Amino acid sequence: MVGLKKFIGDKTFYKSVFVIIIPIMIQQLFLSIAGYIDNLMINSYGGTAEAYNGVNAANRLMFVCNFIWLGASATASIFISQFFGANDKEKSNEALRLGLIVAGIFGVLSFLAIILFGNSVVDSYIQSPISRQYGYDYLEYIKYGTLLTAIIMMIGGAFRSVKKPGIALIAAICGIIVNVCLNYCLIFGHFGLPEMGAGGAALATVISRVVELAINVIYMLFGKDSFFKDVFKKTHISKALVIDYTKRGIPLICNEIMWSMGMVLLALFYTYKNDLWYNAFGYSQNVSELFNIVFAGLGNGTAVFIGASLGKGDFDQALKDSYRFKGLSIMMGVMVGVFMLVLSPIIVNLFNPIPEVRELTIQLLIINGVFLGVYCYNSVCFFILRAGGDSIRAFILDQSPTYLLSLPIAIVLGLNAQKWGLNIVMILLVSHIADIIKIFISNMFISQKKWLHNLTLGK
Repeated sequence: MVGLKKFIGDKTFYKSVFVIIIPIMIQQLFLSIAGYIDNLMINSYGGTAEAYNGVNAANRLMFVCNFIWLGASATASIFISQFFGANDKEKSNEALRLGLIVAGIFGVLSFLAIILFGNSVVDSYIQSPISRQYGYDYLEYIKYGTLLTAIIMMIGGAFRSVKKPGIALIAAICGIIVNVCLNYCLIFGHFGLPEMGAGGAALATVISRVVELAINVIYMLFGKDSFFKDVFKKTHISKALVIDYTKRGIPLICNEIMWSMGMVLLALFYTYKNDLWYNAFGYSQNVSELFNIVFAGLGNGTAVFIGASLGKGDFDQALKDSYRFKGLSIMMGVMVGVFMLVLSPIIVNLFNPIPEVRELTIQLLIINGVFLGVYCYNSVCFFILRAGGDSIRAFILDQSPTYLLSLPIAIVLGLNAQKWGLNIVMILLVSHIADIIKIFISNMFISQKKWLHNLTLGK
C-alpha cells in the first residue's frame, strides 16, 4: 500500500489539476458533440450512409493535417509553459511568435496537400462512386480552413500553457454554435440558403473557424489579463530558440505525422475494401470521440503541470506529479470506460444503422471501452516525456508498437479477412496487443528520468 500512495494526490493537487483539465475536457466534449451532430446531419442526407462514408473518408487526410498542426502547437507549448513557469513573459511571447510562423507554414502546406492528394485518399477508402463524389465535394471547401485551424491550435495551446484554458473554450463554443447552425442551413438548404450537401458541411466548418480565430486573436491582443499582448510588438526571435524549437519539434512533429498516418493506415486495413465495415468503424470512432475527451484533458494537464515545474527547476515536484498523473489516468480511464460501455449502444442508435452495422459498431465500442484505461495511462506517459523535451523517447513510445505490431497485424489480417473468415472486430482486437506492450515501454522510459530537463536555461 505504501508504494501505491505516490500515485494518489492530495486535495490541493486535484483541485489545481481539475481547474486546468475540466475546461479542456469541456471544450473537447463540445467539439465532439458538434462533430457528432454534424455526422448525424450528413448521415441523414440522401437517406443512406453514402454521404457519411464520403465525408468520413475525406476527413482521413484532415486527420493527418490536424496532428501535424497539433505537433507544431505542442512544441511551442513546451517552451511557453516552461518560460511561464520561469516567469519569463518576454520569452513566452517570443515562443508563440515563432509558433505562429510555423503554424502558418504548415497551414499552407496542408492546403496544397489536399489539392494534390485529397481525392486519391477518398478513393482508397471508399468503393462507391456516389460516396466518393460526396468526399470530393467536402474537400473542395474544407481546404480553405487549413490555415485558420493551424493558427487556432497554436493560440489555444499557448493559452493552456499559461493556465488560461477558458479563453480557448469560449472561442470554441462560439465556433461550434456557428458550425451547427450553418450545417443545418447549408447541408439541407434551409432559410433560403442553397442545398450544398457535403460541401455545405465543409463551408460551415470554415466559417466557424473564422469566428473562433477572431475571438482568440481579440483576447490575445486586447484582453485585460492576456499574457500575450506584446506578441506582435516585437519581431525578434532568437537563433537559440529557433534551433531548440527545431531540435525538439522535428521528432515531435514527425511523431504526430507517423502516429496519425499509422491510424489512417490501420483504418484502411481494418475495413479493407468493405464499405459496410467502414461504415461501422466510422460510427464507432464518432461515438468513441465523445468519451476520448479524457485524453485531451489529462494530456494537456500533464504537459502544463510537469512543464511548469521543470521550468522552475523543481525536478522533485515534477517527478512527484508524474506519479500522481499516472494514477489519475487509470482512475479516470476506467471510470469513463464504464460510462462508454453503458451509453454507447444508446448513442449508436441515433445513426439509425442497419442491424449488421449496429452490431459491429457496438462490438468495436466494447473493445474501445475496455481499453480506455490503458489508452489514458499510455497517453499521460507520453505527455510526461514530451513536457521535458524528451522527444526521441516519446517518438519511440508512440511509434514502435504501432508500426512493429499493430499495423503488420492489421495488414495481414485485413488483406486475408475474407479468405480466413475474419471480421473487423477480430482484426481490431488482435491488433490491440500493442497497447498492452506500450505500458511496459512507458514505465521503462519514465523510470530513466531523462525527461527531467529544464529547457529555459540559456534561452
